[in-house]
Amino acid sequence: MAKEYPIQNVSFRGETDNFLTEAGGGSELPKWVNDTAISVNAERVYDQLELFSELFSDANRTMPVLTEITLNKKATAKSHRPAVRKMMDVNSKRNVLGVTSVGKILVKIDTANDLKKMERGFKVVNTANLPKDKKIGLSAIENISRYKAVVDDSIQENDRLKLQLVDYLNSEYNHRSRIALSIKCKEFGVELEELNYASSLRLFSLEHVSEEALQAIASMDCVLAVRKMPTIEFETAPDEDNSSIEVMTPLEGATYPVVGLLDSGVGDNDYLRPWMIDDEDNIADLEDEDINRSHGTAVASVINYGDFLENKDLTKCGPCKIKSCIVNTDRTQIYENELVANIQNAIAKHPDIKIWNLSQGTTKTIDNDRYSDLGIALDSLQKDNRILICKSAGNVDPRAENQRITDGADSLLSLVVGSIAHKKTTNNDAKENDRSPFSRIGPGVENAVKPDLVHYGGNMDTHLSLFSEWGRQFCRWSGTSFSTPRITALAANLNQMIGGECNPLLLKALLVHNSDYPVGLSKTPEELRREMGFGLPSVITDMLNNDADECTMVFHQTLQKGTNIVSLDFPYPQSLVENGYFIGEITLSMAVNPVINAGQGCEYCQSQVDVLLETYDHVEHVQLGEGMMRNESRTSKDAVNVLNASIYSSKAFKKEFAEERMLIEQGDKYQPIKKYYVDLSKMTDTNRRKALGENRKWALKLTGLYRDAAVQALERDGEVLSQDVVVVVTIKDPRHRGTIYTECLDLLEQRGYVHNDINIHNDIRVDN
Repeated sequence: MAKEYPIQNVSFRGETDNFLTEAGGGSELPKWVNDTAISVNAERVYDQLELFSELFSDANRTMPVLTEITLNKKATAKSHRPAVRKMMDVNSKRNVLGVTSVGKILVKIDTANDLKKMERGFKVVNTANLPKDKKIGLSAIENISRYKAVVDDSIQENDRLKLQLVDYLNSEYNHRSRIALSIKCKEFGVELEELNYASSLRLFSLEHVSEEALQAIASMDCVLAVRKMPTIEFETAPDEDNSSIEVMTPLEGATYPVVGLLDSGVGDNDYLRPWMIDDEDNIADLEDEDINRSHGTAVASVINYGDFLENKDLTKCGPCKIKSCIVNTDRTQIYENELVANIQNAIAKHPDIKIWNLSQGTTKTIDNDRYSDLGIALDSLQKDNRILICKSAGNVDPRAENQRITDGADSLLSLVVGSIAHKKTTNNDAKENDRSPFSRIGPGVENAVKPDLVHYGGNMDTHLSLFSEWGRQFCRWSGTSFSTPRITALAANLNQMIGGECNPLLLKALLVHNSDYPVGLSKTPEELRREMGFGLPSVITDMLNNDADECTMVFHQTLQKGTNIVSLDFPYPQSLVENGYFIGEITLSMAVNPVINAGQGCEYCQSQVDVLLETYDHVEHVQLGEGMMRNESRTSKDAVNVLNASIYSSKAFKKEFAEERMLIEQGDKYQPIKKYYVDLSKMTDTNRRKALGENRKWALKLTGLYRDAAVQALERDGEVLSQDVVVVVTIKDPRHRGTIYTECLDLLEQRGYVHNDINIHNDIRVDN
């Protein structure tokens, strides 16, 4: 059936759908809070604190003592953090600075007086008389020790290094630590340069560091970590053959999508010259003899000629105008801090360009519980400039033991792209549509979905067709460098078709929503998610229109802390009922612009949104002011979330008995992009009777959640907490009766939702 009906932008209905946050939780203590734990922990931590007293005997001390708390493994949930903080934030100071890793908290102690007050908090005589929060705090804090800086084992003398100072959340202490570091570096002849990756991330580049200097600098109170500066590496140039593809040229007066290319430059050839915006920007300030445009030209050729070069409709994208910014050279390696500075300068120079391609990265695989500095820098650029960066997942030797993505590909806000095979011709090749053997895999930090998407990037022996600097075709390269520009082209074309101000969140939501795993792959869902993220996007022409058997609704919302969304009469078509029960296929995708904080370690992502699509029997009305009630209307207590995977299988996942760590790993917690697909006919019989009776109502709910550091920023600094959210919902009729699109639009009208066709601009024309 032809897709000729535009998808719908839908607005929530103001006060009708707003739902004020209501207090929850009871007075019962967690099971791990008991008198034994309180007494044992209190005595141990008191003794450990006493050992710090000698550190304050130095009259010349001007900096706090940095310590690290180890929490009970069951006490990592956000709800327990205030009790921990209350034990350490003495004398109205903000001593809890952040999270170093899972279950580890960084705490400063300013003075001997502050230390004494902390000690008194752990002096327990009678556990029975302790308030609830004190009991939780004492049971949660198991150990406290002096913080020891993380230092890479592989550092050799005179390596370029990257040092991170602690953010004291205090401008005076930050200033003092900067001066102290400068003095120490000057003492040992170390060259020091301050880096600007992101706010709250205090990074420095160090050169000419001897072993003695490294030991002295790493032992400073203010130093969190000293690591080798990652390098960016590139491939060599290929051989070429003549090309038979026709040259495309833009039509005068027509408008085209625009892409910023952060690469090694683009060759001046007939195929690409007409599509380049002005002169190339040599952001890296390289000499002519140091510029090798082979890699950048190949990437640009995929953006504009990708389908022609493979002679397949892989994206059905039109050509883009391309702004080439030289941020590196593939003749020699460059350091991460140089690449970051070049990218920052390129984006600052072209604020009008909103879609950027970055087909480079480091060779260092990510850590399990720490976001990379490069990933944080890319997120900061996207937050500050409202742009979208499409970033390669990285290549790996298929024989390597660790095949996870590398630093930079853990960027939460970028679309990170892996590679699948376009064809198979040898035994070494993966089969068509399977993961390319060289494509790095996820998950990202804290089990985040990375890569986000995949596209065709070649195979082990069977390579892609690309353009050389001189416009000749060659088939010598494969890599995620060349799957990424296909996603970039899709994002740019999608942005052009929608029109108006670029909305990166909307683009990500639509690309993920219109992605799926290729058919014929015998892999588990976990393997597919780890290797392919949310899958392979459809062609551009299928993304913004529905057929008569489906309806796609796009909801935009800025979710302020304290106000959630409960839309009590979500428009689910009544015609999708069979034998007394609702049927239908539902795809729901959500993209969130979360609160992020580079100073919070593995808790870098400071917020999330839970989305529920529920059925329920009736609307309950309550008297405002009863208990914690702040909303007059709500779903009845029999509400069932149809997106819950457990009701479609016999093995239920009981979240209420899971620890916070398990929720992160299995429950999609603190993930900026989420996607659900359910077929209501696959629900178990028992749950179908509970959830899908034909008289039940439907509700869409969005609930914001914020981690402790974000809440503290609100309470102490007045920082406004909010999250932009885009939710895309598609309802499909498996019986193909041709009425669903019209019925959904009628329900939107009847129930007071403001909606309109998504704008589609068709002004992409070429001469060839």
